[in-house]
Amino acid sequence: MSEKISVIYPLYETEQNVKKALECLEKQSHQNWEMLLFDARWESPDFGEKLPESVENNEKVRKIVQAHRNAAALLNDGIEASKGDYIILLPPDIYYEPELLEKYLDCFKKNEQVVLTYSDYETLQQDGTKKREGLFPYKGQVDEGFSLGFVKMYKNAAVKEKGLFNEDLDYAEEYDMLLKLTDDYLVDFVSSPEYVADTTRKTDDEDENDFTKLFSPGSSGKGAFSYLLYTREQEREYEFCFKEMLKRRDAFLTRRNEVVPYHKNDYEKMVSIVIPILNRRRFIKRTIQTILDGSFSDFEVLVVDNGSTDGTQQEVTSIDDERVRLIQHDGSCIAEALNVGIRQAKGKYIAQCDSDDEYTPDTLKFMVAHMESHPRCGLAISYYQLIDEESTVLEELPIVKHLEFDRNNILRVGGGGALRFFHKGVLEEFGLYDEVNYGNFAEDYDMVTKVSEKYDVDRVHKVLYRYRRHEDNTDVIRDPSMKIENKNKIRLDAIKRRRELVKKGIR
Repeated sequence: MSEKISVIYPLYETEQNVKKALECLEKQSHQNWEMLLFDARWESPDFGEKLPESVENNEKVRKIVQAHRNAAALLNDGIEASKGDYIILLPPDIYYEPELLEKYLDCFKKNEQVVLTYSDYETLQQDGTKKREGLFPYKGQVDEGFSLGFVKMYKNAAVKEKGLFNEDLDYAEEYDMLLKLTDDYLVDFVSSPEYVADTTRKTDDEDENDFTKLFSPGSSGKGAFSYLLYTREQEREYEFCFKEMLKRRDAFLTRRNEVVPYHKNDYEKMVSIVIPILNRRRFIKRTIQTILDGSFSDFEVLVVDNGSTDGTQQEVTSIDDERVRLIQHDGSCIAEALNVGIRQAKGKYIAQCDSDDEYTPDTLKFMVAHMESHPRCGLAISYYQLIDEESTVLEELPIVKHLEFDRNNILRVGGGGALRFFHKGVLEEFGLYDEVNYGNFAEDYDMVTKVSEKYDVDRVHKVLYRYRRHEDNTDVIRDPSMKIENKNKIRLDAIKRRRELVKKGIR
């Protein structure tokens, strides 16, 4: 007999189209299924009331009238009541394509180590058209920003082996289960769209705002940087699940970091600001001027040009200040340009600045003061604000503080933030930026993870950087799949390094 699938369907409001959801199951090519319909309308006067006859009288439907404190409790009750080899959730306003169950099952049949699978999907728009939502293959991602979409199928026995879903979690129950399952097992992916998500019932408040370009593709509509808008409780849950995973995988660091041994080196300058650039004539003069206008004077600005053709070089050379130097490089990537600048830098500290961003008047003063007074700090990072093309602060988004940052949680979140302010000697110790693997994206994130394994990465609690958003912003136009793959490789490589440190007793 073919494998049985238990479909868990939560009914939260009477307006849900239960009849249509059941019809999509009845059209499945794989027909060995049961529907566990949980009436969760406990805040509604309709709680427990009868449903359409086609639902109430269907022998494959088991209606369970029961309230639950959260999604984890509902899922667990569904698992306990299920008779299936596999469990799958059918959320409200989601409608399966006819071959969904069969295609999902095929993933399990191909490899017995697969315990979870998901697929691409389409969203139904207000005008009746469908929009393809392409996801990405799972390659061991450990951050919750990676999207598995709305419909996932689990191997029932594997979920039970891991102790079911954690009912102490109100937000991160599926993320927690994903991490636990992938401690030992595999996740597979169906690259064709196998369900439709009806977005036409969403309210205006739920529409994505104009700033979604800030975020890489991922879950919860905001992607890899969704955590910036988390409540404190959401952040606590995701961080807890992630750190528990690091502990299970012997990659959690607890030791006190070392003192940076570079304080007494002889440097001609205190700070070298390295700016890699390619065709940024529009912003570069304004960027440099914010540095020159600052309250700290012992610095140099190294603008490393990667072959601009729009007059960028002339803009730089027109600045009448001996502290500003143009380095003509014509290189192939950002990491290479950064490394060229660092090698020529005369400063004790290396400060990051993108060619379209800005410093505040006291940026260098506060960053130098922090580094000089914190001997274990190999990298200091400030708060930053977002600005538009005219340098106006975007009040719609909060100051980015990254208070969730620590040397373990950095492997979960999308980055360390800005301004990044390194000891030059620390950068040299770790071989400068990785030009081979992360030439044009996440080279800085890679370096932050490495530094945090030996030295402190401190937060300077002031807004000392302004990050400009505009339509030509490099981060906006980068290939999303490359961004996801680079971040994932950095995280997995860091976990491997940390496991080796733990094995050596350096934890």
